[in-house]
Amino acid sequence: MKDHQFILVDYLVKHFSGTLSQTDLQSLQKIFEDDPTLRDQWEQSISRGVKSSDAQFWSNLDLDRARTKILNYEPTRAAIRSVGNGRLRNLKIYVGLAASLLLIIGAALFLHKTQQDKQIVADQVYHYKNDVLPGGQKATLTLSNGKIVELSQEQATLQEQHGEQLRITDGQLHYKPNSAQAELATLKNTLTVPASGFYRMVLPDGTKVWVNSASELSYPLAFGKSVRKVELRGEAYFEVAHEKNRPFIVTTAHGDIKVLGTAFNLRAYNSASSNVTLINGSIQLTNTNKTTKQVVPGQKVEFNGNDMRVTRANIEKEIAWQQGYFYFEHDQIQDIMEQLSRWYDIQVIYQGPITKKTFGGSISRSVSLAEALELIKRGAGVEFAIDKKTVTVKNKNK
Repeated sequence: MKDHQFILVDYLVKHFSGTLSQTDLQSLQKIFEDDPTLRDQWEQSISRGVKSSDAQFWSNLDLDRARTKILNYEPTRAAIRSVGNGRLRNLKIYVGLAASLLLIIGAALFLHKTQQDKQIVADQVYHYKNDVLPGGQKATLTLSNGKIVELSQEQATLQEQHGEQLRITDGQLHYKPNSAQAELATLKNTLTVPASGFYRMVLPDGTKVWVNSASELSYPLAFGKSVRKVELRGEAYFEVAHEKNRPFIVTTAHGDIKVLGTAFNLRAYNSASSNVTLINGSIQLTNTNKTTKQVVPGQKVEFNGNDMRVTRANIEKEIAWQQGYFYFEHDQIQDIMEQLSRWYDIQVIYQGPITKKTFGGSISRSVSLAEALELIKRGAGVEFAIDKKTVTVKNKNK
């Protein structure tokens, strides 16, 4: 039991740092077969989740030091006398030791996050409790072996399987074009952009992608001969390289977008529906109910598994984030705060009845949260309070 508990913690850290191998997974399966209760502990631990931006923390965590300290722990005689059965006593002690180790890891992670949160700054202009700095260019890349790499804006080269090299130049991730290695089509990478982040990349076929905050894009190291397929959760702007005989397909939770060569914005967060706006070219939209729609430039289509709703798009509004600003047009406060929450990585609380008044205007994404809120409250009829990364919204005179 003791060994299994500590091994479970080791594997938990490997899971979060992206270094859990196939051999590790096989060992875990054997542990779960020996003691099924540990499977529940494992699933509960990983279900809590961890931001990909913490991957470096998990990689650098000194488990040996924590484990040595716990193993040197000796229970008091009173504690031993309180349990009559020796086996039960040892079981409880060892479970407690492993729980203590998990507690140490949790505390260390909490302190790490607190110390690393440099977005929270003093507000010296608008008299809020504090201010929050805007997001910036940041992301992590999950390689085909599960390893998670922090992506910076500095020039760098990353090594993948089969000798494939990925380059970061001019703040963009680049893949080697037209790779002839067929096995690369079976290897997948995932670009994860956290809240308060964005990132730019060039896929193996030359397609350019801008990925917005709180989004994830998965794709192969090289596309197959007949189709180019990626998967999006979140929002991205695509400029697809034209290939007449090899369509480009973006898969989302609500349906697929099929194109040959075009530019479009796709928003597919985990909400009730997704939407796509076509800038130029032509796309075919198929939702999960197999309903198909041919979209023409200037159209915006909101879709879910059952329905599609076509409207004329305000192109400037739909791609404003990619150009570096927010654009609001008859938007209610909930829609506005949803965008701000992703860019500033904040939580939003509504106090009292929510106004139905709408707001219009544009705001640079480079301003601080306090400045953005001051601009919004002038026309939206609301007041704001900032407490660390929690924003409270309430009607004026309430």
